[in-house]
Amino acid sequence: MREEIMAEEEQIADERLRDEARPAAVVLRRHIRDLPTLQPVVALDLQATVRDALAAMQQARTSCVLIVDQGQLAGVFTEHDVVTTVAVQECDLDRVAVREVMQPDPDCLGMDDALVYALHQMSLGEYRPLPVVDDQRRPIALVSMQAIIAYLLALFPQEGFNFPPSPAHRIASARDGA
Repeated sequence: MREEIMAEEEQIADERLRDEARPAAVVLRRHIRDLPTLQPVVALDLQATVRDALAAMQQARTSCVLIVDQGQLAGVFTEHDVVTTVAVQECDLDRVAVREVMQPDPDCLGMDDALVYALHQMSLGEYRPLPVVDDQRRPIALVSMQAIIAYLLALFPQEGFNFPPSPAHRIASARDGA
């Protein structure tokens, strides 16, 4: 039994070494702070109305606004909230506070979080952008899957250019014709 455990541990160590030798694996261990571009924060306070939030989103051309309470992240209001909550309710956009329709206490990242962790969080929560906060939970920026992928493509352009444009354009598994 002990020999099996030792063999398994050795196999795991070998796999780690192979992963660490791959450039993409190393790059994905870099931190959020290493991204050349992060989306700026559009923040409103808890007393803002839904109309204020919609106007801020439209003006900034962003899909979400962060809601802060005394400078700390309290919630996020997204396009999804507009479609699933605001649009289905008959509410006065000038009277309903954004805090009534926002997502409270959202998941967030720190500047020292790894890119792979950010991608994992986005995948699990089906988020597009995620807030990046400091130690006092004050919003610093937004990070998106698009920004991380753009960063990876800039580092590995040849690999990115070799992707087929869509699944329909993949190389056929069987030859056509004679």
